[in-house]
Amino acid sequence: MERRDFLGRSGGVFAGVLLGVSGQPARSSLSQAGTDAKRPNILFVFADQLRYSAMGSSGNQIVRTPNLDRLASQGLVFDNAFANHPLCSPYRANILTGKYGFANGVPDNEYVLWDKQVTLPQALRTAGYYSAYVGKWHLGSGPYTEEKRYGFDYMFANNCPNRHYGATYYRNEVGPIRSEKFAPEEETDHAIKLMEDNVKKPGDSPFAIVMSWEPPHWPYDQYPKEFNIYDPAKVDLPPNVPVQMAEFARREIAQYYGNVTALDAQMGRLMDALDRLGIADDTIVCFTSDHGDHLSSHGYGKPYDKWLHPTMRASKSTPYEESIHLPFIMRYPRRVKAGQRTRAMFSSVDIMPTLLSLCGVGIPSGVQGHNLAHVVTGKDDQQGPDSVYLMNMGLGWPDREQWVGSWRGVRTHRWVYARWHNEKDHEPLLFDRKNDPYEMRNLAGNPKFAKIQKEMETRLKKWIADTDDPFDTGKRESKKGMLEMNFKLQPQW
Repeated sequence: MERRDFLGRSGGVFAGVLLGVSGQPARSSLSQAGTDAKRPNILFVFADQLRYSAMGSSGNQIVRTPNLDRLASQGLVFDNAFANHPLCSPYRANILTGKYGFANGVPDNEYVLWDKQVTLPQALRTAGYYSAYVGKWHLGSGPYTEEKRYGFDYMFANNCPNRHYGATYYRNEVGPIRSEKFAPEEETDHAIKLMEDNVKKPGDSPFAIVMSWEPPHWPYDQYPKEFNIYDPAKVDLPPNVPVQMAEFARREIAQYYGNVTALDAQMGRLMDALDRLGIADDTIVCFTSDHGDHLSSHGYGKPYDKWLHPTMRASKSTPYEESIHLPFIMRYPRRVKAGQRTRAMFSSVDIMPTLLSLCGVGIPSGVQGHNLAHVVTGKDDQQGPDSVYLMNMGLGWPDREQWVGSWRGVRTHRWVYARWHNEKDHEPLLFDRKNDPYEMRNLAGNPKFAKIQKEMETRLKKWIADTDDPFDTGKRESKKGMLEMNFKLQPQW
């Protein structure tokens, strides 16, 4: 269904059915919303480069996240949430379209979404939602005309500042607007004002606010000094950090945790605002991240670490735990029992259909993600998919010549498996996370695990086939090795 057809339907909502991938079909039914007096608001907040292990709710005993821990205690924690493509722009495209990069037009940073596909805010608009996006956008630079907002009514955003103070924003077409505040504080101020204004509006129009905070993405040392509370000697250094990088990694992790605690304080402000406005019970609150951060695990550095080989300057975009595993907390008091955890496999393309279903909004055809609303509400015993599909499609930035390579992978509860399109880029990976949680012993090619590797390859081929992914068969550019699929770069590139 094309966007104009979807938006043109009278009444705005239809009951959609999506054929699932390696799991139950994703369904959306208006009867789910019928138990509520009104459609819920949505406050979807995500950090940039925050890995699963850096949260108190994930069992970290060092980092201080009291507000996020409180949010977790009041809602549902997904312990197996993953970024299908652990990179900034592709993740944002995943959550807006419920599709993988080869199906939505964003295979890498600095690309733009293809036309004629229904986005999350466009689908919500059919049910009367007012939608806004605040913070790091990374799907195009301002000014943000209607066409560049992809369905959001309002944006207060920037593209990719990589600075946590002195950031500039566009308010739709107006800007640039400079702020000297810590960026997450400025953005939280803005989100709270949007919620306050919505409550004052006549009628009963729900809001959907998506907010992206750039920290704890580097530069790690740019955060309020009141949160500089971590001793590098006491941080939890994983054993997969090479000894040569240990001292450096400890310093970075201490700063990284300072950023996380600074974000926690802003999350507390948002939660307090919902309580003060009397809308906490009627609001779906999500907190997550777009991808993780290696922080020297497995020897990975940053793009600016010229002393490292280009394939090791990633910090993300790999199949490793530190890159793909996300925190994900959802609170919705009217329908989600407090203090719950789930092991259901949940990925970034699943977010759109799940939120739409919880709001009683039909899922557009073409969406590839799974609707896991039944997991969220505990309505039945259905399970979600038995694995998640993982990938890296590009170079991490348009002007790079080398990166981690083009790969596809599968993560189950126990195993992670990945292989590269160009065998020269990297050998296949196979890890037994039950016996090797830090993924330090690659079992690919080991005769003792040949059966497991074959089974995981079969799973991978099923994902490739079921999603119509041209990974193995598509034509590729000769220079960069990316798929040739009429991907479109942002104008400045």
